[in-house]
This record gives sequence, structure tokens and C-alpha cells, in this order.
Amino acid sequence: MKLAKGRKKQLRFDTEKNVRSLRFKRFAAAFSCFFVLLASISFLLLLKHYDFNLASITSVNENSTAEETTVPPAPNVEGVRNYLLVCTADADNTMRFAAVVTADMNNKVLSIKALDTDAVTNISGCNGNFAQHLTFGGSPQLLLAAEKLSGLKIEKYIRTTDSKFKSIINYVGGIEMTVEKAIDIRTADLTAIIGAGEQTMTGDTMLKYIRTFEKEPQKQAQIIARMIEQKLTTSNLAKADSYYKRIINLADSNISVVDFADMKRSFEALLYDSGNVSVTVN
Repeated sequence: MKLAKGRKKQLRFDTEKNVRSLRFKRFAAAFSCFFVLLASISFLLLLKHYDFNLASITSVNENSTAEETTVPPAPNVEGVRNYLLVCTADADNTMRFAAVVTADMNNKVLSIKALDTDAVTNISGCNGNFAQHLTFGGSPQLLLAAEKLSGLKIEKYIRTTDSKFKSIINYVGGIEMTVEKAIDIRTADLTAIIGAGEQTMTGDTMLKYIRTFEKEPQKQAQIIARMIEQKLTTSNLAKADSYYKRIINLADSNISVVDFADMKRSFEALLYDSGNVSVTVN
């Protein structure tokens, strides 16, 4: 009899275990249903917020991305600006080159007009060539002579000398040029030995190359145009402030900080579409 009672108690133990297991399964099933119901209600509320339009949900990120990558508008710059570029010898006012750079913001073009520095002009009490005008009244007088000779209204100028020109070219990393024909000049005034072909010219070589064509202003203008095309780029424009500080200290110029800010906006507008600019020679 005792053995039978023991077996009966064992059967009751197994039944209680099964009951607990069943209760746990029912609780798990109920919790899962509640979780699914809660998630469904939350999703429906989200759809209602977006007017049941799934496209509007994805458009939030698209608009956000579009705003982050929006390109700023091109600077609104108009008018025509003329700048006189001049280089003279270190020891005196002997001319190396003179040219007018024109930024026509109405037509978005940059051009260069070569000037014959030996041409005689009579203005403001001086009748002479560019070197004589410079000696007579300095850079402002030279500006007047350049205006009369070119027929252009020129308000700003940059004048360098041999040594300062070379320093500027070296500072900007040299200039890549293609020399069509080898140059071999050996005179008391100039020694220039430059091989033919593509090469990166230092300031010294660049000055000698330009001086080779002192009697050919049009050729000099083409060389200057190549220099500007090469250095007037978007990447260099990002360093324009440091370039201005360096160059203005190596030149005689009436270009102020305010003038430079206007020049910078003009160049930004010229570079806006393609990132580079083509310079024509008049």
C-alpha cells in the first residue's frame, strides 16, 4: 500500500509541472499577440501622419540630402573691369611688358590687350613712351598713358620689377609652358637659353621667355594669357587671400582689400560653370 501511495504522489507531481508549462505557453502567446497588436497600431498611426503615402516617408531623407548638397548660386557680378599689368627692370623704368586684362562680367569673358610700350602718347604734360611717362609721374601717370593708348578706362594697376616678378612666379609654383622653338639669345642685356618643348618655368626662366618677345607685344599677351589660365582655377581661388597678401607686397599697386574682394567675386563668377577660364587675346 505504501508503494502505491508513492506512485500516486509521483503522478500528481508530473501533472502540476505540465500545468505550469501550459500556463507559460499561454502567457507567451498572449504577450506576442499584444506586441504585434501594439506594433500594428503604431505603424497605422505613422501612416496616418503621412497621409498613408509611403513616398512621403522616404522623401524626408531625399529632401534632407538635397539640402545638404545644394550648390550655392553664382555671384551676381556685372560690369567691365580693366587691370593694367606692367613689369619693369629693377634698376630703371625700362619696360619688360605691359598689358590690360579685361574682366567682362556681362558676357562672362576674360581677355588681354597687348600694349606697345614704345608707342608715344601725349597726356598730362608728358609726351613720350611708357618708360618716360613712368619716370615723369610714376604709376598713376603710366596708367593715364595706357588708357589713352588702349582706348579703355583703366582704374587699377599692378606693377612689378624683374626680381619681384620672379618671386611671384616662384611663389605660385612656376608656370607650365610649351616652347615651340628653342631659344638661344646671348647679348649684353639678355642671356636666354631655353630648350623647345613642354616645361615648368621658374621665375627666372619665365622672365627671360617673356623678354625674348619684348618687340612682339601680341606674343607677350599670349604668354600672359597662358599664365592666367593656368593659375586662375577653383583650387587656387580657395587660396586667393594668401596669394593677394603675398603679391601685393611684391608690387606697386592701387588694388585695395575692397578692390580685391570685388576681383575675387568676379573670378568666382567666371569659374562658376566649368571651374576654369579661357583667356582671349585682343
